[in-house]
Amino acid sequence: MNEFYLKTKLFFGSQAVEHLGSLTYSNVVVVTDGFLQESGMVNKMTQYLPTGVHVSVYSNVQPDPSQELVDVGVEMIMQAKPDLVIAFGGGSCIDATKAILYFAGQKGIGRPYFLAVPTTAGTGSEVTNFAVITRGMAKVALIDDALAPDGALLDASFTRSVPPVITADTGLDVLTHALEAYVSNKASSFSDALAAKALRIVFEDLPVVFHDGDAMRARGRMAEASCVAGIAFTNAGLGINHSLAHALGGRFHIAHGRLNAILLPYVMRFHMAEDRYREPYERLACELGMANADELLQRVIDLRHELDIENCLADLGKIDSSDFERSVGEMAETAAHDRCTPTNPRPVSKQDLINIYRDAYRGQAKKRHLS
Repeated sequence: MNEFYLKTKLFFGSQAVEHLGSLTYSNVVVVTDGFLQESGMVNKMTQYLPTGVHVSVYSNVQPDPSQELVDVGVEMIMQAKPDLVIAFGGGSCIDATKAILYFAGQKGIGRPYFLAVPTTAGTGSEVTNFAVITRGMAKVALIDDALAPDGALLDASFTRSVPPVITADTGLDVLTHALEAYVSNKASSFSDALAAKALRIVFEDLPVVFHDGDAMRARGRMAEASCVAGIAFTNAGLGINHSLAHALGGRFHIAHGRLNAILLPYVMRFHMAEDRYREPYERLACELGMANADELLQRVIDLRHELDIENCLADLGKIDSSDFERSVGEMAETAAHDRCTPTNPRPVSKQDLINIYRDAYRGQAKKRHLS
């Protein structure tokens, strides 16, 4: 038996932020990062809360939030005892908030109402039961229905200041979420419909917002695509593209969305090498109005090129080749046991993952007409 659900209530569209004024909570904690606090963005958001609400701000979130950062947040929640927690920021802020509330709950703290307000269009974390935190050198994926926010507020105005490089990274994360959800071995007609819709928006609107940050209609559509893709992969799962990116990002500390974007053609090629695993890509290509899976792959590559994404990991200039080779076996082992791997469409061995890593590092796929 299959299941499909959406726990999170969505608030979106023109002036969605005004929903904050209707909330009836009195003790609010905002979990965010230092930039959003210092830039005044947090105040811009909290001004819509009802008069008299007590607001505390925890602004210590860093990219790839660590277990230590989460633990400090748990102590803060235990002391503040809020009845509303707002995660305000990108995926790291929302994931950190999820983990904070999750571990606070394990300590017996009653769960406050949890509202996510994303400021990037990428992770879909505002509607998922996933969170990724860092423990030592490893990224750990938490998957539990208790992680999903109670509400998500999508207001494109909060994404206006995102620079092109982050727009590209987060937007291509949406692409990867939707594509992996569609080809997942747990995909359904419902998740397929959402994934395909998200992909249509990404192919159409991501280049627009990359070149023009003030294109607010396209920004709004990308915010919705991120959310839609999040719903799709919460129900269908992801695959080895994310598993590989998690292990690689934990070791070399590179933006998750960029790693997903670089790895994606290499992972697609691995799956498409056998007809039975190529089939969902063919079906998706047809649904998107493309001739075949090869055209879909080329569209992904062309979009990466338009958004100035590197062809291979070596082109990043951040991963020493010797360090990479010393780490590749351990990273592959970590990826093999990642929580995203079981829903991959094709069974994989540790050696398969090593081979994909090496192809993606050296850019070997370039010789196979992938760029």
